[in-house]
Amino acid sequence: MALWFSRTTPAFQIRLILAALMAVLAMQWVRPPNASPVNEPRRPLSLENQVFAESPRATITPECQKSIDRGTEWLVSAISLNGVGADVGQRPDLSCTAITGLALLSQGNTFSGGRHSRELRSILNVMLQKIDDLDYDERRGLAPSLVQRKIGRNADLFLSALFLSQAFGDSSYNNKDIHKSLDKLVGIIAGTQGKDGTWGNDSWAPVLGTVLGWESLRAASSCGIKVDASATLAGKALLNKLKEKSADEADWMHHFYKEASSIRVLHSMGYRDEPDFEKCVQRILKLAREDHRHFAQAGGEEYLAFSLVTECLLQRPRDSWQPWYPTVCDKLIRIQNRDGSWSGHHCITDRTFCTAAVLLTLQAPLRCMPISDL
Repeated sequence: MALWFSRTTPAFQIRLILAALMAVLAMQWVRPPNASPVNEPRRPLSLENQVFAESPRATITPECQKSIDRGTEWLVSAISLNGVGADVGQRPDLSCTAITGLALLSQGNTFSGGRHSRELRSILNVMLQKIDDLDYDERRGLAPSLVQRKIGRNADLFLSALFLSQAFGDSSYNNKDIHKSLDKLVGIIAGTQGKDGTWGNDSWAPVLGTVLGWESLRAASSCGIKVDASATLAGKALLNKLKEKSADEADWMHHFYKEASSIRVLHSMGYRDEPDFEKCVQRILKLAREDHRHFAQAGGEEYLAFSLVTECLLQRPRDSWQPWYPTVCDKLIRIQNRDGSWSGHHCITDRTFCTAAVLLTLQAPLRCMPISDL
């Protein structure tokens, strides 16, 4: 049986309080002069039942926990002293390293306690070194990784910023270095946001890039990092994307990841009552129930989209959203490999990336990361 980090220990309670304070101190991003204000409400925080609390409408079943344990065992086997590669024994990749760290954090592991605290410390040290060595101008001439080609050139930086923002406050001996690295990443990410609020269209799944860019900056802002970018423009750009009608209605892959991932941002920016938002949620719910292609033929993009939409639908669940988590959970368990991993069947095929993204989805009810409440 997995020995997850106990919520009753003093260390976990300290983390709980720190996370609450981080969320309270979160600052709204700087808007361009002509951008109109937008209401971006945060969930009310209560140390008793809001932060890191399990949703009363979504629980991890024994079968799901067994699947999580098997997936974690395989994922941990892929961690080396230099990070995590696309698969066991392969050259380390920053995107795969960061999302693996997020998956371990989402279980309740910390840098000082939990079954996989040692692996988390190893990942953190690797990432701090890589970011310290990062020269953005030099990397322009390097061949992009698979994740970068599919989500966007800055996909690894988005995921790295997300990981560091969740690590901040939980690793006191490294907080100064974490803040320095996070500040460096935020400067790059904010500086590469386009005038339309997106992070470009030069990848297979550019909407995912914009969603990750938004989420990484929002998380960094909650740590007190100054963010010179526009959340407003990003939200409006994604809402416009939802309203667009594709000429190719058979392109189910693009439809799914575009709509599912956009839900994450629009939900947190106060667009929950927009008709287009609710229509989008209902389409995604129907697809999850009726169309098995999004599972049987999933790539890393779909797995990541499952995680993003699950993260927000469990925040303030409506009655009509209740079927989402158990449906997705059941179908993801069915396609798990015998060795505990999950495979990508198109585009992002990196097993470490896919497995970590699925674990983020299955573990969402635990709400063990501050970003779950943003």
